[in-house]
Amino acid sequence: MALLQQYLEGGDEAAVAVLVDRHQADLLRTAHALLGEASAAQDAVQEGFVRLWSDAAGVLAGAGSRRSVGGWLCTVVRNAALDMLRRKRAAPLPEQVRQPTPPSGTAVDEASLLWAAVARLPDLERAAVLLRYRDGLAYDEIGVRLGKTANHVGVILHQGVARLRADAGLAGIAP
Repeated sequence: MALLQQYLEGGDEAAVAVLVDRHQADLLRTAHALLGEASAAQDAVQEGFVRLWSDAAGVLAGAGSRRSVGGWLCTVVRNAALDMLRRKRAAPLPEQVRQPTPPSGTAVDEASLLWAAVARLPDLERAAVLLRYRDGLAYDEIGVRLGKTANHVGVILHQGVARLRADAGLAGIAP
């Protein structure tokens, strides 16, 4: 919160750069796990920072109820990503995007099949699976990013993995 205060009091651009450097990577990882697209994740993170700078005084005023700027940003970015997903669902994808043609034969092809199956998971399951198995985050870290308890993350992961195991497109791949 001190860096945000420096920005508000004197327009300290170095404080802005430190805040962005400190939080951008985690926010991008979270948004990408939810959205599945790097450009959309960047848009969500940018929206989070824009909201932070436009409402910096309000964020500081409510600081007693928050632990950190990072937590506030994570919530804003997560909500922005979820809003983007809602808008995206309203416009159906073309058939060739929904049903990709899987390659066949090699281990690289098996990995492609697996990641394509992960991409088809429901939003929360996909995000939890990516944050856990791609990014190696612990359940409590995933919970913070998704706004869930660590126990709920375990349930979401269990459902996602069960859905992957039941995916007919992955039947020939070793577990």
